[in-house]
Amino acid sequence: MEIPRIRIEEVDDICVLICYLIYSLGCPLSKEQLIEITSLEDAVNYFNLTQALEKVSGHLCEESDVDGEIIYNNMPKGIKAARDLGATLPLSVRDKMFSEAVRVYTRDAMKKKGSFLAVHYIRNADGSCTVGITIMDETTSRKKYYTEVTVADEEKADVIKQKVKSDPKAFAKYLDTFFGA
Repeated sequence: MEIPRIRIEEVDDICVLICYLIYSLGCPLSKEQLIEITSLEDAVNYFNLTQALEKVSGHLCEESDVDGEIIYNNMPKGIKAARDLGATLPLSVRDKMFSEAVRVYTRDAMKKKGSFLAVHYIRNADGSCTVGITIMDETTSRKKYYTEVTVADEEKADVIKQKVKSDPKAFAKYLDTFFGA
């Protein structure tokens, strides 16, 4: 028996999902990234996503052109929508879309910056934060490590993010030593 997929059909719900993804990542997303993220398991219809992007632009999200690519970033109303309404989205869709957003954003950021490390965190409903750390293998450019750590609040998440980013090679070396890789 196949488990039915949960889809988000309503344009207003897709608007909330867009704001939630941008807010949770703490980074703007391009139109192409949003298309790729929401097409995972056909969670959102492409045409409904396009309508939602038109609806959020200038109201919930700021649309800008960066090197010929349309980028969306939350405005204050978009942040409020993400905080207040994000929990109304089905949990399974939120979790899958956030994981896919981290994967897509990290992949693209590493391509652009030539970096091998990405650190993001998401604020959970109880005020705690889950910090996600991705380390790529510098020779193969494939994911080497991904770890998540849950901490009490955003302040602690920021401390972890800054410590890891201050010396990413030392952190990668520590993991190599710890895991014997």
